Amino acid sequence: MENQTMNQLVGELSRDMLSEVAPQELPLFRAASQTYFKNPNAAPRIGGDDMLGFGAGETMSLFAPYVLPAVAEVVKYLAGEIKKAFGEESASLIGEKVKSLFKKYRNPDESKNKVPPLTAEQLAQVQVIAMKEARRLRLSDKNTKLLANAITGSLAVGRG
Repeated sequence: MENQTMNQLVGELSRDMLSEVAPQELPLFRAASQTYFKNPNAAPRIGGDDMLGFGAGETMSLFAPYVLPAVAEVVKYLAGEIKKAFGEESASLIGEKVKSLFKKYRNPDESKNKVPPLTAEQLAQVQVIAMKEARRLRLSDKNTKLLANAITGSLAVGRG
């Protein structure tokens, strides 16, 4: 998937995920996403003035900086699964198919190019990927589980 399509998809899905897990942080999302997309490989910096524009305090537990890299890793995995199932297609079509796996973007009336639901094994792999990325970034155990469950749950809901 090309970078622009990937970034747009990751940004949109991450914002949706943040609205479910920590809606109070939505005002911070723009700054967090700008920082993330400038350097996706950098570890999130919490409490610095660079990211948020003001001191957030070290004790404040934030999700915004962690949602983006976790969702990005899951999207990469899902894009690979789509490619396996559908072969080489355009980046935007793959992006749309990945997006359609998330409950918010499912269209039950769409029969053309319908993406089959993820298998239990694929959902388990999504959970592992999300938890691994959150741990790599040193998110607390409690919040790692919450984030991974939110991502997996947004994919696991039955399809229409």
